[in-house]
Amino acid sequence: MAKYVFGIDLGTTYSCIAYVDETGRATVINNQEGTNTTPSVVNFASPSQVVVGQVAKETAVIDPQNTVALVKTLMGKSNFAINYNGEDKSPEEVSAYILRKLAEDASKLIDSEVKDVVITCPAYFGTAERTATKNAGEIAGLNVIEIISEPTAAALYYGLAKEQNEKTILVYDLGGGTFDVTVMRISEGKIEVICSDGNHELGGKNWDDAVMQYLAGEFCSETGFDGDFDEYAQQDLRLKAEKAKQQLSSREEVPVMLDAAGLHARISISRTTFDEITQTLLNESIEKTDAAIAVAESKGYKIDEILLVGGSTRMPQVTKALVEKYGIEPKILEPDEAVAKGAAIYALGAYELKVEEWKEKVESGEVDLNNDEVKEEQEKYKEEATVKTSDMPALGGKTLQESIKIDLVATKSYALKVLVEGHEKCCNMIIKNSVMPNNVISITKQFGTADDNQETAELVVYESDFDSEYYDVDEDFTLGTCSLELPGNLPAGAPIQVTFTLNNEGILEVTGRDMTTNKEIHATMQATAGTTMSKEDVAAAKAKSKNIAVE
Repeated sequence: MAKYVFGIDLGTTYSCIAYVDETGRATVINNQEGTNTTPSVVNFASPSQVVVGQVAKETAVIDPQNTVALVKTLMGKSNFAINYNGEDKSPEEVSAYILRKLAEDASKLIDSEVKDVVITCPAYFGTAERTATKNAGEIAGLNVIEIISEPTAAALYYGLAKEQNEKTILVYDLGGGTFDVTVMRISEGKIEVICSDGNHELGGKNWDDAVMQYLAGEFCSETGFDGDFDEYAQQDLRLKAEKAKQQLSSREEVPVMLDAAGLHARISISRTTFDEITQTLLNESIEKTDAAIAVAESKGYKIDEILLVGGSTRMPQVTKALVEKYGIEPKILEPDEAVAKGAAIYALGAYELKVEEWKEKVESGEVDLNNDEVKEEQEKYKEEATVKTSDMPALGGKTLQESIKIDLVATKSYALKVLVEGHEKCCNMIIKNSVMPNNVISITKQFGTADDNQETAELVVYESDFDSEYYDVDEDFTLGTCSLELPGNLPAGAPIQVTFTLNNEGILEVTGRDMTTNKEIHATMQATAGTTMSKEDVAAAKAKSKNIAVE
Protein backbone atom coordinates (compact mmCIF):
# COMPACT_ATOMS: atom_id res chain seq x y z
CA MET A 1 0.00 0.00 0.00
CA ALA A 2 1.24 3.44 -0.94
CA LYS A 3 2.36 5.72 1.88
CA TYR A 4 1.04 9.29 1.67
CA VAL A 5 1.13 12.33 3.93
CA PHE A 6 -1.80 14.76 4.21
CA GLY A 7 -2.68 18.36 4.86
CA ILE A 8 -5.96 19.24 6.57
CA ASP A 9 -7.66 22.62 6.60
CA LEU A 10 -9.85 22.30 9.71
CA GLY A 11 -12.20 25.17 9.03
CA THR A 12 -14.90 26.88 11.07
CA THR A 13 -17.67 26.16 8.57
CA TYR A 14 -16.01 23.88 5.99
CA SER A 15 -12.99 21.54 6.13
CA CYS A 16 -10.79 20.07 3.42
CA ILE A 17 -8.07 17.40 3.06
CA ALA A 18 -5.31 17.18 0.42
CA TYR A 19 -2.16 15.20 -0.43
CA VAL A 20 0.68 15.22 -2.94
CA ASP A 21 -0.29 12.58 -5.50
CA GLU A 22 1.82 10.32 -7.76
CA THR A 23 2.25 13.15 -10.27
CA GLY A 24 3.85 15.35 -7.60
CA ARG A 25 0.92 17.76 -7.44
CA ALA A 26 -1.07 18.84 -4.42
CA THR A 27 -4.56 17.42 -4.83
CA VAL A 28 -7.73 17.81 -2.77
CA ILE A 29 -9.54 14.54 -2.00
CA ASN A 30 -13.32 14.66 -2.27
CA ASN A 31 -15.51 13.30 0.50
CA GLN A 32 -17.95 10.38 0.12
CA GLU A 33 -20.60 12.84 -1.06
CA GLY A 34 -18.37 13.87 -3.96
CA THR A 35 -17.60 17.44 -2.82
CA ASN A 36 -14.17 18.96 -2.17
CA THR A 37 -15.14 20.47 1.19
CA THR A 38 -17.05 19.04 4.15
CA PRO A 39 -19.27 21.17 6.41
CA SER A 40 -17.71 21.31 9.89
CA VAL A 41 -20.96 20.25 11.54
CA VAL A 42 -21.44 17.27 13.89
CA ASN A 43 -24.74 15.62 14.82
CA PHE A 44 -24.81 13.18 17.72
CA ALA A 45 -27.27 10.71 16.21
CA SER A 46 -26.93 8.02 18.90
CA PRO A 47 -24.51 6.97 21.65
CA SER A 48 -22.62 4.87 19.09
CA GLN A 49 -22.93 7.05 15.99
CA VAL A 50 -22.19 10.62 14.91
CA VAL A 51 -22.99 12.19 11.56
CA VAL A 52 -20.60 14.76 10.07
CA GLY A 53 -20.91 17.07 7.09
CA GLN A 54 -23.80 18.07 4.85
CA VAL A 55 -26.29 15.61 6.37
CA ALA A 56 -25.46 16.89 9.86
CA LYS A 57 -25.87 20.48 8.64
CA GLU A 58 -29.33 19.71 7.27
CA THR A 59 -30.23 17.68 10.37
CA ALA A 60 -29.62 20.77 12.50
CA VAL A 61 -33.04 22.05 11.41
CA ILE A 62 -34.88 19.15 13.06
CA ASP A 63 -32.37 18.20 15.77
CA PRO A 64 -30.62 21.40 16.91
CA GLN A 65 -30.08 20.16 20.48
CA ASN A 66 -27.73 17.41 19.34
CA THR A 67 -25.95 19.29 16.55
CA VAL A 68 -22.74 21.33 16.88
CA ALA A 69 -21.45 23.89 14.38
CA LEU A 70 -18.72 26.53 14.51
CA VAL A 71 -16.78 24.45 17.06
CA LYS A 72 -13.47 25.89 15.86
CA THR A 73 -14.35 29.21 17.52
CA LEU A 74 -14.36 27.34 20.87
CA MET A 75 -10.97 25.61 20.54
CA GLY A 76 -8.79 26.13 23.60
CA LYS A 77 -11.70 27.22 25.78
CA SER A 78 -12.78 25.34 28.88
CA ASN A 79 -16.29 26.72 29.24
CA PHE A 80 -17.87 24.75 26.41
CA ALA A 81 -19.38 21.33 26.23
CA ILE A 82 -22.27 19.70 24.43
CA ASN A 83 -24.14 17.28 26.62
CA TYR A 84 -25.39 14.23 24.81
CA ASN A 85 -26.64 11.06 26.49
CA GLY A 86 -25.37 12.33 29.83
CA GLU A 87 -21.82 13.06 28.60
CA ASP A 88 -20.08 16.39 27.99
CA LYS A 89 -18.11 16.68 24.74
CA SER A 90 -15.17 19.10 24.57
CA PRO A 91 -14.36 21.15 21.44
CA GLU A 92 -11.40 18.82 20.85
CA GLU A 93 -13.65 15.75 20.85
CA VAL A 94 -16.18 17.35 18.51
CA SER A 95 -13.41 18.48 16.15
CA ALA A 96 -11.95 14.96 16.21
CA TYR A 97 -15.13 13.62 14.59
CA ILE A 98 -14.71 16.12 11.73
CA LEU A 99 -11.10 15.02 11.26
CA ARG A 100 -12.14 11.35 11.31
CA LYS A 101 -14.76 11.99 8.63
CA LEU A 102 -12.15 13.64 6.40
CA ALA A 103 -9.58 10.89 7.02
CA GLU A 104 -11.94 7.95 6.58
CA ASP A 105 -13.52 9.33 3.40
CA ALA A 106 -10.09 10.09 1.91
CA SER A 107 -8.78 6.64 2.83
CA LYS A 108 -11.63 4.96 0.97
CA LEU A 109 -11.16 7.09 -2.13
CA ILE A 110 -7.39 6.70 -2.57
CA ASP A 111 -7.17 3.22 -0.96
CA SER A 112 -4.47 4.26 1.49
CA GLU A 113 -4.36 4.83 5.24
CA VAL A 114 -4.66 8.45 6.32
CA LYS A 115 -2.39 8.73 9.34
CA ASP A 116 0.32 11.38 9.08
CA VAL A 117 -1.04 14.91 8.84
CA VAL A 118 -0.35 18.59 9.23
CA ILE A 119 -3.39 20.56 10.43
CA THR A 120 -3.79 24.28 9.81
CA CYS A 121 -5.09 26.95 12.15
CA PRO A 122 -5.64 30.74 11.99
CA ALA A 123 -2.45 32.78 12.32
CA TYR A 124 -3.71 34.46 15.48
CA PHE A 125 -4.22 31.11 17.30
CA GLY A 126 -2.21 31.06 20.48
CA THR A 127 -0.82 28.24 22.56
CA ALA A 128 -4.13 26.99 23.96
CA GLU A 129 -5.88 26.89 20.58
CA ARG A 130 -2.94 25.21 18.82
CA THR A 131 -2.64 22.62 21.60
CA ALA A 132 -6.37 21.93 21.39
CA THR A 133 -6.13 21.49 17.60
CA LYS A 134 -3.31 18.98 17.99
CA ASN A 135 -5.27 17.15 20.69
CA ALA A 136 -8.23 16.87 18.31
CA GLY A 137 -6.00 15.19 15.74
CA GLU A 138 -4.65 12.74 18.29
CA ILE A 139 -8.16 11.85 19.49
CA ALA A 140 -9.03 11.16 15.85
CA GLY A 141 -6.19 8.62 15.76
CA LEU A 142 -3.90 10.75 13.58
CA ASN A 143 -0.17 11.42 13.86
CA VAL A 144 -0.11 15.22 13.91
CA ILE A 145 3.31 16.15 12.56
CA GLU A 146 2.80 19.86 13.08
CA ILE A 147 0.24 22.66 13.36
CA ILE A 148 0.85 25.51 10.87
CA SER A 149 -0.88 28.79 10.17
CA GLU A 150 -3.42 28.96 7.35
CA PRO A 151 -1.82 31.98 5.61
CA THR A 152 1.57 30.24 5.64
CA ALA A 153 0.06 27.18 3.97
CA ALA A 154 -1.73 29.32 1.38
CA ALA A 155 1.42 31.32 0.66
CA LEU A 156 3.44 28.13 0.21
CA TYR A 157 0.97 26.82 -2.35
CA TYR A 158 0.81 30.21 -4.05
CA GLY A 159 4.59 30.49 -4.15
CA LEU A 160 4.92 27.10 -5.85
CA ALA A 161 1.94 27.52 -8.15
CA LYS A 162 3.36 30.57 -9.91
CA GLU A 163 6.67 31.75 -11.22
CA GLN A 164 7.71 34.21 -8.56
CA ASN A 165 9.72 37.40 -8.61
CA GLU A 166 10.58 38.83 -5.22
CA LYS A 167 7.45 40.50 -3.87
CA THR A 168 5.54 41.35 -0.73
CA ILE A 169 2.07 39.84 -0.58
CA LEU A 170 -0.83 40.41 1.78
CA VAL A 171 -2.91 37.31 2.47
CA TYR A 172 -6.51 38.34 3.20
CA ASP A 173 -8.11 35.22 4.67
CA LEU A 174 -11.83 35.50 5.38
CA GLY A 175 -13.25 32.13 6.34
CA GLY A 176 -16.54 31.00 7.75
CA GLY A 177 -15.81 32.04 11.33
CA THR A 178 -12.39 33.67 11.45
CA PHE A 179 -10.44 36.43 9.74
CA ASP A 180 -6.66 36.57 9.25
CA VAL A 181 -4.48 39.09 7.53
CA THR A 182 -0.81 38.25 7.05
CA VAL A 183 1.96 40.08 5.21
CA MET A 184 4.71 37.93 3.68
CA ARG A 185 7.80 38.38 1.57
CA ILE A 186 8.06 35.74 -1.15
CA SER A 187 11.22 35.23 -3.15
CA GLU A 188 13.00 32.34 -4.79
CA GLY A 189 13.81 29.91 -2.03
CA LYS A 190 12.20 31.82 0.83
CA ILE A 191 8.87 32.74 2.39
CA GLU A 192 9.26 35.31 5.17
CA VAL A 193 6.30 36.20 7.39
CA ILE A 194 6.44 39.92 8.21
CA CYS A 195 3.41 40.27 10.48
CA SER A 196 -0.02 38.80 11.23
CA ASP A 197 -3.27 40.06 12.69
CA GLY A 198 -6.80 38.77 12.86
CA ASN A 199 -10.20 38.62 14.51
CA HIS A 200 -11.40 35.26 15.82
CA GLU A 201 -14.96 36.56 16.01
CA LEU A 202 -15.23 37.75 12.41
CA GLY A 203 -16.14 35.49 9.49
CA GLY A 204 -18.80 34.46 7.02
CA LYS A 205 -21.10 33.47 9.89
CA ASN A 206 -21.37 37.15 10.84
CA TRP A 207 -22.59 37.97 7.33
CA ASP A 208 -25.09 35.12 7.72
CA ASP A 209 -26.27 36.64 11.00
CA ALA A 210 -26.83 40.01 9.31
CA VAL A 211 -28.90 38.38 6.56
CA MET A 212 -30.87 36.41 9.16
CA GLN A 213 -31.76 39.60 11.02
CA TYR A 214 -32.82 41.29 7.80
CA LEU A 215 -34.97 38.36 6.64
CA ALA A 216 -36.55 37.95 10.08
CA GLY A 217 -37.42 41.66 10.18
CA GLU A 218 -38.96 41.56 6.71
CA PHE A 219 -40.90 38.40 7.59
CA CYS A 220 -42.38 40.05 10.66
CA SER A 221 -43.31 43.17 8.66
CA GLU A 222 -45.05 41.19 5.93
CA THR A 223 -46.87 38.64 8.12
CA GLY A 224 -47.49 40.61 11.32
CA PHE A 225 -45.64 37.95 13.32
CA ASP A 226 -44.41 39.47 16.58
CA GLY A 227 -43.11 36.42 18.48
CA ASP A 228 -39.70 34.76 18.69
CA PHE A 229 -38.49 32.24 16.14
CA ASP A 230 -38.17 28.85 17.84
CA GLU A 231 -34.86 26.95 17.49
CA TYR A 232 -36.20 24.92 14.56
CA ALA A 233 -37.23 28.05 12.66
CA GLN A 234 -33.88 29.64 13.61
CA GLN A 235 -31.93 26.76 12.08
CA ASP A 236 -34.03 26.90 8.92
CA LEU A 237 -33.51 30.64 8.75
CA ARG A 238 -29.73 30.23 9.15
CA LEU A 239 -29.47 27.71 6.30
CA LYS A 240 -31.52 29.92 3.98
CA ALA A 241 -29.56 33.03 4.95
CA GLU A 242 -26.26 31.31 4.12
CA LYS A 243 -27.64 30.10 0.79
CA ALA A 244 -28.88 33.60 -0.05
CA LYS A 245 -25.45 35.06 0.77
CA GLN A 246 -23.77 32.56 -1.54
CA GLN A 247 -26.22 33.20 -4.38
CA LEU A 248 -25.73 36.96 -4.11
CA SER A 249 -22.10 36.49 -5.11
CA SER A 250 -23.31 35.83 -8.66
CA ARG A 251 -26.84 37.30 -8.69
CA GLU A 252 -28.18 40.80 -8.07
CA GLU A 253 -31.26 39.64 -6.17
CA VAL A 254 -32.55 36.36 -4.69
CA PRO A 255 -35.91 35.26 -3.24
CA VAL A 256 -36.14 33.46 0.12
CA MET A 257 -39.18 31.44 1.24
CA LEU A 258 -39.71 31.57 5.02
CA ASP A 259 -42.05 29.66 7.31
CA ALA A 260 -42.65 30.23 11.02
CA ALA A 261 -45.57 29.76 13.39
CA GLY A 262 -47.78 28.60 10.51
CA LEU A 263 -47.09 31.78 8.54
CA HIS A 264 -45.41 31.99 5.13
CA ALA A 265 -43.68 34.77 3.20
CA ARG A 266 -41.52 35.30 0.14
CA ILE A 267 -38.74 37.78 0.95
CA SER A 268 -36.40 39.25 -1.65
CA ILE A 269 -32.92 40.52 -0.82
CA SER A 270 -30.71 42.42 -3.27
CA ARG A 271 -26.93 42.58 -3.40
CA THR A 272 -27.18 46.32 -2.69
CA THR A 273 -29.14 45.62 0.50
CA PHE A 274 -26.73 42.84 1.43
CA ASP A 275 -23.74 45.17 1.05
CA GLU A 276 -25.46 47.85 3.15
CA ILE A 277 -26.35 45.58 6.09
CA THR A 278 -22.86 44.05 6.20
CA GLN A 279 -20.77 47.18 5.59
CA THR A 280 -19.73 47.41 9.26
CA LEU A 281 -18.38 43.85 9.15
CA LEU A 282 -16.39 44.56 6.01
CA ASN A 283 -14.99 47.70 7.61
CA GLU A 284 -13.73 45.64 10.57
CA SER A 285 -11.67 43.48 8.20
CA ILE A 286 -10.27 46.57 6.48
CA GLU A 287 -9.25 48.04 9.86
CA LYS A 288 -7.27 44.87 10.64
CA THR A 289 -5.76 45.00 7.15
CA ASP A 290 -4.72 48.62 7.68
CA ALA A 291 -3.05 47.67 10.97
CA ALA A 292 -1.06 44.85 9.35
CA ILE A 293 0.03 47.09 6.47
CA ALA A 294 1.16 49.74 8.98
CA VAL A 295 3.34 47.18 10.79
CA ALA A 296 4.80 45.98 7.47
CA GLU A 297 5.55 49.54 6.35
CA SER A 298 7.23 50.27 9.68
CA LYS A 299 9.59 47.40 8.82
CA GLY A 300 10.24 48.82 5.34
CA TYR A 301 7.87 46.70 3.24
CA LYS A 302 5.35 47.88 0.62
CA ILE A 303 2.48 45.63 -0.50
CA ASP A 304 2.84 44.39 -4.10
CA GLU A 305 0.00 41.87 -4.27
CA ILE A 306 -3.10 40.87 -2.32
CA LEU A 307 -4.04 37.18 -2.20
CA LEU A 308 -7.59 36.17 -1.28
CA VAL A 309 -8.07 32.98 0.74
CA GLY A 310 -11.23 31.55 2.28
CA GLY A 311 -14.66 30.93 0.82
CA SER A 312 -16.10 34.21 2.10
CA THR A 313 -13.75 36.19 -0.17
CA ARG A 314 -16.06 35.24 -3.04
CA MET A 315 -18.36 38.06 -1.93
CA PRO A 316 -17.92 40.83 -4.57
CA GLN A 317 -17.85 43.48 -1.85
CA VAL A 318 -14.47 42.16 -0.64
CA THR A 319 -12.65 42.68 -3.92
CA LYS A 320 -14.38 46.03 -4.46
CA ALA A 321 -13.36 47.32 -1.03
CA LEU A 322 -9.73 46.22 -1.38
CA VAL A 323 -9.38 47.80 -4.82
CA GLU A 324 -10.93 51.07 -3.64
CA LYS A 325 -8.79 51.18 -0.50
CA TYR A 326 -5.40 50.01 -1.78
CA GLY A 327 -5.57 50.28 -5.57
CA ILE A 328 -4.54 46.63 -5.98
CA GLU A 329 -6.67 44.05 -7.80
CA PRO A 330 -6.62 40.98 -5.53
CA LYS A 331 -5.63 37.58 -6.85
CA ILE A 332 -7.89 34.63 -6.11
CA LEU A 333 -6.15 31.25 -5.94
CA GLU A 334 -8.54 28.42 -5.17
CA PRO A 335 -9.96 29.98 -1.97
CA ASP A 336 -11.50 26.70 -0.76
CA GLU A 337 -8.47 24.50 -1.52
CA ALA A 338 -5.29 26.58 -1.30
CA VAL A 339 -4.79 26.13 2.46
CA ALA A 340 -5.24 22.34 2.38
CA LYS A 341 -2.96 22.01 -0.67
CA GLY A 342 -0.25 24.15 0.94
CA ALA A 343 -0.56 22.12 4.13
CA ALA A 344 -0.15 18.89 2.12
CA ILE A 345 3.09 20.17 0.56
CA TYR A 346 4.39 21.32 3.93
CA ALA A 347 3.35 18.02 5.54
CA LEU A 348 5.30 15.95 3.03
CA GLY A 349 8.42 18.05 3.57
CA ALA A 350 8.06 17.92 7.35
CA TYR A 351 7.54 14.14 7.25
CA GLU A 352 10.66 13.65 5.12
CA LEU A 353 12.66 15.68 7.62
CA LYS A 354 11.32 13.60 10.53
CA VAL A 355 12.23 10.35 8.76
CA GLU A 356 15.80 11.57 8.22
CA GLU A 357 16.10 12.82 11.81
CA TRP A 358 15.03 9.46 13.19
CA LYS A 359 17.39 7.57 10.88
CA GLU A 360 20.28 9.62 12.21
CA LYS A 361 19.17 9.20 15.84
CA VAL A 362 18.87 5.42 15.53
CA GLU A 363 22.15 5.00 13.62
CA SER A 364 24.06 7.14 16.11
CA GLY A 365 22.53 5.39 19.11
CA GLU A 366 21.25 8.75 20.37
CA VAL A 367 17.89 7.29 21.40
CA ASP A 368 17.02 4.33 23.59
CA LEU A 369 14.71 2.12 21.54
CA ASN A 370 13.98 0.05 24.62
CA ASN A 371 12.07 3.04 25.98
CA ASP A 372 8.41 2.56 25.07
CA GLU A 373 7.71 6.26 24.44
CA VAL A 374 10.80 6.64 22.26
CA LYS A 375 9.97 3.48 20.35
CA GLU A 376 6.40 4.64 19.79
CA GLU A 377 7.60 7.97 18.37
CA GLN A 378 10.20 6.28 16.16
CA GLU A 379 7.58 3.91 14.75
CA LYS A 380 5.71 6.92 13.33
CA TYR A 381 8.61 7.79 11.05
CA LYS A 382 10.11 4.43 10.05
CA GLU A 383 8.47 4.30 6.61
CA GLU A 384 9.39 6.68 3.81
CA ALA A 385 6.60 8.31 1.83
CA THR A 386 5.85 6.88 -1.62
CA VAL A 387 5.99 10.36 -3.18
CA LYS A 388 8.88 12.70 -2.40
CA THR A 389 8.85 16.48 -2.50
CA SER A 390 11.68 16.14 -5.01
CA ASP A 391 9.09 14.53 -7.31
CA MET A 392 7.11 17.77 -7.42
CA PRO A 393 7.53 19.54 -10.81
CA ALA A 394 7.55 22.95 -9.11
CA LEU A 395 10.67 22.03 -7.09
CA GLY A 396 12.75 20.86 -10.02
CA GLY A 397 14.17 17.75 -8.40
CA LYS A 398 15.01 19.36 -5.06
CA THR A 399 13.36 18.56 -1.73
CA LEU A 400 11.13 21.15 -0.07
CA GLN A 401 13.77 21.70 2.61
CA GLU A 402 16.38 22.42 -0.08
CA SER A 403 14.06 24.68 -2.06
CA ILE A 404 12.21 26.91 0.36
CA LYS A 405 13.03 28.35 3.76
CA ILE A 406 10.02 29.56 5.77
CA ASP A 407 10.61 32.23 8.42
CA LEU A 408 7.80 32.95 10.87
CA VAL A 409 6.92 35.59 13.46
CA ALA A 410 5.42 35.26 16.92
CA THR A 411 1.63 35.55 16.57
CA LYS A 412 1.09 36.40 20.23
CA SER A 413 2.90 38.32 22.95
CA TYR A 414 4.18 36.44 26.02
CA ALA A 415 4.67 38.21 29.32
CA LEU A 416 5.81 37.64 32.90
CA LYS A 417 4.03 39.15 35.93
CA VAL A 418 6.45 41.51 37.73
CA LEU A 419 6.40 44.30 40.31
CA VAL A 420 6.94 47.80 38.91
CA GLU A 421 7.21 50.51 41.58
CA GLY A 422 5.12 48.38 43.92
CA HIS A 423 2.41 47.61 41.35
CA GLU A 424 1.87 44.31 39.52
CA LYS A 425 2.43 44.58 35.78
CA CYS A 426 2.86 42.21 32.87
CA CYS A 427 6.28 42.58 31.26
CA ASN A 428 6.32 41.36 27.66
CA MET A 429 9.26 39.03 27.06
CA ILE A 430 8.27 38.13 23.48
CA ILE A 431 6.29 40.73 21.55
CA LYS A 432 3.77 39.87 18.85
CA ASN A 433 5.19 39.89 15.28
CA SER A 434 8.77 39.51 16.53
CA VAL A 435 10.92 37.64 14.01
CA MET A 436 11.64 33.99 14.87
CA PRO A 437 15.08 33.07 13.44
CA ASN A 438 14.93 29.42 12.32
CA ASN A 439 11.34 29.49 13.66
CA VAL A 440 12.44 29.77 17.28
CA ILE A 441 12.76 32.86 19.42
CA SER A 442 14.46 32.96 22.81
CA ILE A 443 14.49 36.00 25.11
CA THR A 444 16.26 36.24 28.47
CA LYS A 445 15.72 38.99 31.07
CA GLN A 446 16.77 39.43 34.67
CA PHE A 447 14.45 40.40 37.52
CA GLY A 448 14.72 40.63 41.30
CA THR A 449 12.88 38.95 44.18
CA ALA A 450 10.11 41.06 45.72
CA ASP A 451 10.77 40.40 49.41
CA ASP A 452 13.46 39.35 51.84
CA ASN A 453 13.66 35.62 52.57
CA GLN A 454 11.33 34.51 49.78
CA GLU A 455 11.02 30.74 49.64
CA THR A 456 9.67 30.61 46.06
CA ALA A 457 9.54 32.79 42.99
CA GLU A 458 6.21 32.40 41.20
CA LEU A 459 6.64 32.71 37.43
CA VAL A 460 3.18 33.64 36.14
CA VAL A 461 3.06 33.69 32.34
CA TYR A 462 0.57 35.59 30.16
CA GLU A 463 -0.36 35.39 26.48
CA SER A 464 -2.00 38.37 24.75
CA ASP A 465 -2.13 40.61 21.69
CA PHE A 466 -0.59 43.59 23.53
CA ASP A 467 2.59 44.86 21.89
CA SER A 468 3.75 47.31 24.56
CA GLU A 469 6.58 46.49 26.96
CA TYR A 470 4.26 46.61 29.98
CA TYR A 471 0.50 46.28 30.43
CA ASP A 472 -1.95 45.91 33.29
CA VAL A 473 -2.50 42.44 34.68
CA ASP A 474 -5.56 40.64 33.30
CA GLU A 475 -6.07 37.11 34.59
CA ASP A 476 -8.02 36.22 31.43
CA PHE A 477 -4.67 36.12 29.63
CA THR A 478 -2.95 33.75 32.07
CA LEU A 479 -1.15 30.95 30.24
CA GLY A 480 0.42 29.07 33.13
CA THR A 481 2.43 29.22 36.35
CA CYS A 482 5.56 27.52 37.66
CA SER A 483 7.46 27.94 40.94
CA LEU A 484 11.20 28.30 41.41
CA GLU A 485 12.33 27.22 44.89
CA LEU A 486 14.71 29.64 46.60
CA PRO A 487 17.15 29.15 49.50
CA GLY A 488 14.96 31.32 51.75
CA ASN A 489 17.74 33.63 52.97
CA LEU A 490 17.96 35.93 49.97
CA PRO A 491 17.47 39.67 50.26
CA ALA A 492 14.81 41.51 48.25
CA GLY A 493 16.10 42.18 44.77
CA ALA A 494 18.11 38.94 44.54
CA PRO A 495 18.56 38.25 40.82
CA ILE A 496 16.25 35.82 39.03
CA GLN A 497 16.96 35.12 35.35
CA VAL A 498 13.99 34.14 33.19
CA THR A 499 14.14 32.80 29.63
CA PHE A 500 11.15 32.43 27.28
CA THR A 501 11.66 30.17 24.25
CA LEU A 502 8.85 29.95 21.68
CA ASN A 503 8.78 27.48 18.77
CA ASN A 504 6.87 27.48 15.48
CA GLU A 505 3.98 25.45 16.95
CA GLY A 506 3.27 28.07 19.60
CA ILE A 507 4.71 26.03 22.47
CA LEU A 508 6.45 28.15 25.08
CA GLU A 509 9.34 26.85 27.20
CA VAL A 510 10.00 28.84 30.37
CA THR A 511 13.25 28.62 32.35
CA GLY A 512 13.74 30.36 35.67
CA ARG A 513 17.17 30.52 37.33
CA ASP A 514 18.14 31.70 40.81
CA MET A 515 21.40 33.48 39.98
CA THR A 516 22.66 33.08 43.56
CA THR A 517 22.53 29.27 43.63
CA ASN A 518 22.17 28.59 39.87
CA LYS A 519 19.12 26.49 40.68
CA GLU A 520 16.77 26.18 37.67
CA ILE A 521 13.19 25.27 36.86
CA HIS A 522 11.90 24.37 33.39
CA ALA A 523 8.26 24.41 32.37
CA THR A 524 6.39 23.88 29.12
CA MET A 525 3.48 26.28 28.90
CA GLN A 526 0.80 24.46 26.99
CA ALA A 527 -2.20 26.31 28.36
CA THR A 528 -3.93 27.33 31.55
CA ALA A 529 -5.01 24.33 33.58
CA GLY A 530 -8.44 23.23 32.43
CA THR A 531 -8.28 25.13 29.15
CA THR A 532 -7.13 22.15 27.14
CA MET A 533 -7.21 18.44 27.77
CA SER A 534 -4.48 16.61 29.66
CA LYS A 535 -2.57 13.73 28.04
CA GLU A 536 -4.70 11.33 30.08
CA ASP A 537 -7.90 13.03 28.91
CA VAL A 538 -6.75 12.83 25.29
CA ALA A 539 -5.93 9.12 25.61
CA ALA A 540 -9.31 8.41 27.22
CA ALA A 541 -11.19 10.37 24.55
CA LYS A 542 -9.25 8.58 21.81
CA ALA A 543 -10.13 5.16 23.26
CA LYS A 544 -13.80 6.15 23.59
CA SER A 545 -13.92 7.56 20.05
CA LYS A 546 -12.90 4.20 18.57
CA ASN A 547 -16.26 2.76 19.64
CA ILE A 548 -18.25 5.49 17.87
CA ALA A 549 -19.01 5.24 14.14
CA VAL A 550 -18.62 8.38 12.02
CA GLU A 551 -20.76 8.82 8.94
